[in-house]
Amino acid sequence: MNSNDRNINVDVNAIRNGDKAAFRAVIDLYYKEVYWYAKSLGRDDTLAKDLTQETFFTLWKKRDKLSDGVVVKGWLYKSVRNKFLDHVKKYRKETYLLETAFVETLDTVARSENQEILKRKMEIIDMEIQNLPKKCSKVFFLSKKEGLTNIEIADYLGVSLKTVEGHLTKALKILREKLKDKIHVLLMILHSSE
Repeated sequence: MNSNDRNINVDVNAIRNGDKAAFRAVIDLYYKEVYWYAKSLGRDDTLAKDLTQETFFTLWKKRDKLSDGVVVKGWLYKSVRNKFLDHVKKYRKETYLLETAFVETLDTVARSENQEILKRKMEIIDMEIQNLPKKCSKVFFLSKKEGLTNIEIADYLGVSLKTVEGHLTKALKILREKLKDKIHVLLMILHSSE
């Protein structure tokens, strides 16, 4: 019997009425399939486990809204896919905001400073990029200097999209913290020497 035929064994009515044994049977029947589908989407074991758990939790929370003809496997796959897309949107937005702030800061510095000050600031920035943790530095370099997208970086390095976004987020936070103090110190030194 293939997995499409297994919905016959799912008692949707019992689940809708709060039967925990029927729900446990659905988990036993579909957990591995849903997990592997989630892992194929994000290529990240932890993310796949989280998405799978969230999907089954959502099924339990929304059990009273299940219709009689629902194909549980299809519902689970659609739910895990939507949860993955929500996850990607959330982390892309967070990474995008940090990247935008970083680029805007560099742009503001470039427009407002003379070439000598700008050269010194860029040296400090390059030094801090080199001081980033190795993986953060690599991902940051591929993103900012090589212009690769997060998906391209993930494929190139053989890591998940979430991992790339995590490294970028970490790099940008570190740079913002480190550069904030150093740029201010540099400005004080330069202004006192003029």
